[in-house]
Amino acid sequence: MDSAIFTTRNRQVYSRPIKVYQGIDNPVQVIVKNQDQKTVNLTGYNIVASVQDPTNQITIADYIVNWANIQLGQGTFTLDNATISSLEQRFYKLTFKRTLISTDTQTPLYIDDNYGVPLDLEVLPAYYSNVAVLTDTYTMDGGTI
Repeated sequence: MDSAIFTTRNRQVYSRPIKVYQGIDNPVQVIVKNQDQKTVNLTGYNIVASVQDPTNQITIADYIVNWANIQLGQGTFTLDNATISSLEQRFYKLTFKRTLISTDTQTPLYIDDNYGVPLDLEVLPAYYSNVAVLTDTYTMDGGTI
């Protein structure tokens, strides 16, 4: 194949939803790659992940990506227990935006080759409190027979 004519493209067929669990912090690893699946140097940028509620059309929470290696586009953020445990629906969306620090210009980060932005976020119950909490005590008088 002549590389001057053809450019190799590694097309991602689908993006898997992210499953998170209520009752515990959920760490998320982020690896940003271009359309050829090559690493992206994000020096000079901030990346923010946002949990979106598509039903009510609101942003639930924003999380700044902390870089393990910014030159390779590798970072992490944690979906905290309090936020995830407060979610009542099962499905949400996760979006990412890139901000150029020098100009404060924001652009979306696409998660697939079709310029899709939202990634499915599935919220599942899994970790429960170890202690049952009793809020009221009732006493019953059966009366005299």
